[in-house]
Amino acid sequence: DCTAVDDFQACLGNTDNFCPTNISCQCKDEKPFCRCNYYRVGWREYWYMGPKCNQLWNTLDLILVTVLPAVALSFVV
Repeated sequence: DCTAVDDFQACLGNTDNFCPTNISCQCKDEKPFCRCNYYRVGWREYWYMGPKCNQLWNTLDLILVTVLPAVALSFVV
């Protein structure tokens, strides 16, 4: 429950069924969200995304997802 909880503060009550194990539940605009983990290895950054922090992304993935559609669209045009 996030009623009357400040932004980025811990959720109230039992959050076991909302976020995965070892992932904290926090509130933003009185709505709960899972605070996903991230880490860095060398120059690469890795972070978990998604409503349940179940998608692992890295810097190269983000670059490819951003650049490849732009290149394809330029080629089509």
